[in-house]
Amino acid sequence: MNWIKRLLSRRRIYSDLTEEIHEHLAEKIDELVASGMSREEARHAARREFGNATLIEERGREVWQWPSMESLIADIRYALRMLRKNPGFTSVAILTLALGIGANTAIFSVINAVILRPPPFPNSEQLVTLFEQDRKKGYAQNAPAAANFLDWRAQNNVFSQMAAYGGGECNLTGDQRPERVAGGAVTANLFPLLGIAPLLGRTFTTDEEQPGHDRVVILSYTLWQERFGGKAQIVGDSITVNGRASTVIGVMPPGFVFPGDTGTVQKIYTSPPARLWVPLALDAKTWAVRSDHYLSVIARLKPDVTIRQATSEMDTIEQRLVKQYPNDFIGSEVLLVPLSTQIASGLEPVLLVLLGAVAFVLLIGCANVANLLLARAASRKKEIAVRTALGASRPRVIRQLFVESMLLGICGGAVGVLLAGWGLRAIKAVIPEKFPRVGYIGIDGWVLGFATVVAFATSIIFGLAPALQTSKSDLTESLKEGSRGSAEGLGHSRLRGLLVVSEIALSVVLLAGAGLMIRSFLRLENTSLGFNPDHVLTMELSLPESKYRQSEQRKITIQQIIDRLDVLPGMKSAAATTLLPLAGGNFNSAIEIEGGEIKVAGYSPSTEVRAVTPQYFKTMGIPLERGRLITSQDTSTSPPVLLINQTLARRWLPHEDPIGRHATLGWSGFSGQIVGVVGDTKEFGVDAEVREEVYIPYSQAPFRQTLALALRTTSDPTQLANATRGAILDADPDLPVSNVRTMQQVVFGSISQPRFRTVLLGLFAGLALALAGIGIYSVIS
Repeated sequence: MNWIKRLLSRRRIYSDLTEEIHEHLAEKIDELVASGMSREEARHAARREFGNATLIEERGREVWQWPSMESLIADIRYALRMLRKNPGFTSVAILTLALGIGANTAIFSVINAVILRPPPFPNSEQLVTLFEQDRKKGYAQNAPAAANFLDWRAQNNVFSQMAAYGGGECNLTGDQRPERVAGGAVTANLFPLLGIAPLLGRTFTTDEEQPGHDRVVILSYTLWQERFGGKAQIVGDSITVNGRASTVIGVMPPGFVFPGDTGTVQKIYTSPPARLWVPLALDAKTWAVRSDHYLSVIARLKPDVTIRQATSEMDTIEQRLVKQYPNDFIGSEVLLVPLSTQIASGLEPVLLVLLGAVAFVLLIGCANVANLLLARAASRKKEIAVRTALGASRPRVIRQLFVESMLLGICGGAVGVLLAGWGLRAIKAVIPEKFPRVGYIGIDGWVLGFATVVAFATSIIFGLAPALQTSKSDLTESLKEGSRGSAEGLGHSRLRGLLVVSEIALSVVLLAGAGLMIRSFLRLENTSLGFNPDHVLTMELSLPESKYRQSEQRKITIQQIIDRLDVLPGMKSAAATTLLPLAGGNFNSAIEIEGGEIKVAGYSPSTEVRAVTPQYFKTMGIPLERGRLITSQDTSTSPPVLLINQTLARRWLPHEDPIGRHATLGWSGFSGQIVGVVGDTKEFGVDAEVREEVYIPYSQAPFRQTLALALRTTSDPTQLANATRGAILDADPDLPVSNVRTMQQVVFGSISQPRFRTVLLGLFAGLALALAGIGIYSVIS
C-alpha cells in the first residue's frame, strides 16, 4: 500500500528526490576538485557525467506517480478554481441541488422510519398480526373474539407462539398525583414471543393470567424514570393501578414500545405507546364469548412456514368454527398481516406520493443546473478549444467537465443533508399526532447513504448532456476572435429549450396535483359531521373495576359527576358517552332486529354501540329524526330502550318503521325497544363512510369503565377545564382526568393526516415553481 503514502506525501518525496540529486552532484564536483580541476571545470564535467538532472527528476517522479490519480487531483483543483471564479453560478447551482436533495432526504427519512425499518424485535419478519374478516359481509381486519383466539392458539400447527393483548389506559393513584397512563393487558407469552427480556425483574407467568392472581405490573423504562425516579429497588414495590394494589415485577428496557407505535388493530388510529403492562386476566365466561371482537392477536411463524401456508390453515380453522357455532358472529376468513406492514398500514400510498413529488422537485433542480451549465458553456468555448488544440482528447475534456458536475453534486448533497435536518423539524411540527414511529424519524446511516447516492445520481443526470454538448465544439470557429457572441448552434438551442419545457411541465403537474388535493381538503373540512363541535369541551376518565365493580356504583358516580358539572357557571349541558365521535376506538356488536330484512339472508348485521347519558344528543347537537330521545326516566328499572341512526334504519329496515321494534345486541344479549332514530354522525373519520350505530342508555347498560365527558359551554370551553377537574375530584379524589381538549381539537386531529399530505404536497409544489422560476431567470441572466 506504499502508493497511498506516495500519493499523500508526493510533495515531500519530490523534494527529497531533488535534494538527493543535488547531493550526488555536489559529491562528484568535490571529488573532481580534489583531483586538481578547477571548480568551474569540475561542475561542467560532473553534469556531463551525471546527465540531465531535470530529466532524471521527471523520470523519477513518473516511477512514483499514479498518473490517473494525479490527473484527477489536478482536475479537482482546477474545477474548484473555476467554481470559485464564478460565485453566482456556483451558489445558485448548489442551492438548487440542495433544495431538491434535502427534500428527498427528508421524505426518505420518514419512509425509512415508517416502512423500511423493521420492527425492533429479533427475527421480526416472522411476526404477523391476525384479524377476522368476511368480505361478503363487508368487514375486514376485524379484531378477533376471545374464544376464537383460544381455538386458534390450540388448533394451529404453523405458529411457534400466539399471544393476545389489548390497549387502554390505566389509573395510577396512591401517594403521588392521580395519573392516566397508556397501558396494555397482555397474555403471559407476549414478551417471550417478541423476544424481549426485561431490564429488571421478570415477565408474567401463566398463573398470573387467572383472575385474582393478576395483581402484578410491569413498568416501561420511561414511566420508571419519570414517576418513580429510576428507583433501583423498584421490583417488589406495591403501586396502585386502577384502584388495586399491584406488585411491580419488572421494568422493560429503554425504547421498548408495544402495543403502540409498532402495531394496532385499527387502520386509522394508533394506540399511544404503552407505559405499563398488566396480565390479560379474563374469567371463563369472558373467554367463551365469540361475538365480542376486541382483542389484538400477534403470532410468530415457525421458521419453515410461509404466510400463504399459515393463512390456508387458519382459514380452515375459522371455517370449522363457523360451522360449529353458526349463531355467533364469526368471520369466514383469517387475515394475516406482517407486523412491519401493519405498522405503516394506510400510510404507504401517502408517503410514496410525497416521494414522487420531491422526485419531481429534484428533476426540476437537475434541469436547472444542466441549463445553467449549458448557458455557462458559451463563455468557455475558447477555453475548451485551446485545451483541444493543445492535445486534450474529447474524453479528457468530458472528464474535466464531469468533475465540476460531481463537485456541484457533492456540495449540493452536503448542504441538502443540513436542509433535510431542518426540514424534518418542520415535518414533525405538522405530522399527525398519532403518526407511527415518529421517534425513529431522523438522519441515520441509511438516510446519509440515500443522500450520497442521490447526490452522485443527480451529478450524472445534470452533468452528462452539458459535458457532451460542450466538448463537441467547432475548434476553428471557437478560436476566432470575438466568437463569444456567435450563435451557439442548433443542438444547444434545442437541448436548452427542452430543459426549460421539462421543468415547467413538471412544475405544472405538481401544482395541479397540489391544487386538487387542496380542493379535496377544503371539501373535507366543510363536510357535515352530523354534530356541532363548537363550544364543546371533552375529557376522558376511567372508573377502576376494583372500586366500581358493581354497575350501580358506576351509574351513581357518573350521575354525581354530571350533576356537579351541570351547575358550573357557563355550563349549558353535560353528558357522558362510552366513545366520542372522531376520537378513535370502536365497539362493534352483532344485532338482530325484529322484522329486519337482513335476517332472511341467514345472518345478522353488525353495528357500533354507544352507551350515553340523557343529555348526550343535546350536548353534541345530534338531531332527532323520528321517535324520542333517551330521557332520565330510562333507568335500570324501566323497560330497556335504544336508539338507532338513519344509516342502520335505511339499510336493515328500508321499508319498515323501526319505532317500536325490538333489537338484540350480540355482545351481551341486551334487548330493547327502538324508541327513536337520530341523525348520522361521522364517528371514524371525516372522510370515512358512516356506519350503523346504536345508542343505549348508560343507566341500563353501564358496560364500560372508561367514559368520555362532553360539556357544552356558553363561552370558551377551555376556561372551564380546571373547574371541571375540580368537580370530578370532588366526586372521587382518586379519579384522574385525561385527554382534556375541545371538540374542535378532536375534529382537527381527525383530519391531521389529510392536512399533513396536503401541506407537504403544497409546499413541494411551491418549491418546484420557485425553482423553475429561479432557474429560468438565472439562465437568462
